[in-house]
Amino acid sequence: MILGVLSDTHGNLPLMRSAAAMLTKQLGATQLIHLGDDWEDKEDLDNLGYFVSGVPGLWCDAYRDPHIPRVRLDVFDGLAVAYAHDRKELQSISGRVGLLLSGHTHQSVIDEVGGVPHMNPGHLSRRRGRGQETTFGRVAIKVDRFILSIYGLDGEVHASRTFLRGKSKKGVV
Repeated sequence: MILGVLSDTHGNLPLMRSAAAMLTKQLGATQLIHLGDDWEDKEDLDNLGYFVSGVPGLWCDAYRDPHIPRVRLDVFDGLAVAYAHDRKELQSISGRVGLLLSGHTHQSVIDEVGGVPHMNPGHLSRRRGRGQETTFGRVAIKVDRFILSIYGLDGEVHASRTFLRGKSKKGVV
């Protein structure tokens, strides 16, 4: 299974739609995750017919809506994925988690948080937001591993890292 990960679109629908199209048509994503800012942008993807889940960002009215979760934990092909707009929100997650996703900083990164793989896909707000290139993420889930990759809108891979399933200190599911 392949997930496409978008964050910090801030109403820039043309950039977001370009990334969503590249993820689904060229990079094989069957599910998109929008990490917030703006919640309405996630709804735009939903209205366009994409399979998309998401969380609101700090600037969204939905962030203050008690009926909309700020943190989600979903399982994709047996991999437990926790995601939130702000990485700090992920501290509330307990149990076995295989992957953490967050946005907010506009800086793309693949690292580990407390021994659990983590990816921030960067931003799609404008061509160079906060001095950072426009990027988005891809998660390729395999039987024994998963591959986190960060792409630019030109299709170039900016970063990629493979993690074995079952090797996290907190327990990859």
